[in-house]
Amino acid sequence: MRRICAWLIITAALLSACSTGGEVTPTPPGPVPETPAPTPTSPPAPLGSADNPLVIGFVSIDGDPDLQDAARELAVRLTVQTGYAVSAQVYPSHPELIAALRAGDAHAAWLQPLTYIYATQQNLVEVALLTNHFGTYYYGTQFLANVESGYTSYFDPASNQNTSDAQTALAQLDGARPCWVSPDSISGYVLPYGILHELGMGVADGAYINSSTGLVRALYIKGICDFGATFALSGDPRTSTAVTDDLPDVLDRVMVIWRSEAVIPSLNFSYLANIPAAAREALNARLMELVGTAEGRDLLTRALDYDVQDLRVVDDSVYDPLRGAVQRARVPLQDTLGQ
Repeated sequence: MRRICAWLIITAALLSACSTGGEVTPTPPGPVPETPAPTPTSPPAPLGSADNPLVIGFVSIDGDPDLQDAARELAVRLTVQTGYAVSAQVYPSHPELIAALRAGDAHAAWLQPLTYIYATQQNLVEVALLTNHFGTYYYGTQFLANVESGYTSYFDPASNQNTSDAQTALAQLDGARPCWVSPDSISGYVLPYGILHELGMGVADGAYINSSTGLVRALYIKGICDFGATFALSGDPRTSTAVTDDLPDVLDRVMVIWRSEAVIPSLNFSYLANIPAAAREALNARLMELVGTAEGRDLLTRALDYDVQDLRVVDDSVYDPLRGAVQRARVPLQDTLGQ
């Protein structure tokens, strides 16, 4: 019995060794990898320093080299005169300028009215300065018609004043067929359509003529539309040589029915909403000084490809009348960038 028990014990041991592949030697744990220490990050350089210049955005769709040179010269002058490092960045389109403002790659920009209103809807910018363009900071719209249209003019060319309110003058246009300049023209569609809508008047489907002078010609020859609308107060397309050279009697044939007040702001200078007040005040002051000289006005005009005769400080409220017209006309502002 003792032999049998011993044999069984030996057999069990041998079977256990075979099933486990023999004795297993535990593997000692390897070294624990060290966690790298976080790399300290430096705070961004102050805006307006050499490592973080204040970028002003310009637009040149055709890449005008004179505009680009003037924009860079303007940035150099502002850098020297303000103590802030200022850089000029010229973008090939207004959507790209808006994208740069949204990303914070541009900190200020020169913006047209509808582009500015769109940017404020995106909570991007705040207006600072308004340009005087060909002698005026604001312009308006005028309703025109052929003198044989049967409409009554409520505008006195001698005094350059309306002779009645808009409700009285424009009621005769209810249901008429208009000529518009284009869907994104402020004075040739947005504002006049908004005025008619505010007065409760509807119009038939309009024809888009694509230029103010072309619209005047359409009214001159008749048959295309009943009335039209163009810019006013900053000029009059009826007096353009593109019209008068072959239509010398145009002022006698195409009359003003009524003119709006000057409610369309010209080109502005705006900052991102988070730009420090000190930087804004410094740049505003230098720009105001610059536009006070003939050389400075010429530089701004070349840098913007836009006649600049003066600058004035304004706030956002000057855009309220135009905002109302935009809402009434249901203008898709994302399609009007550059206007």
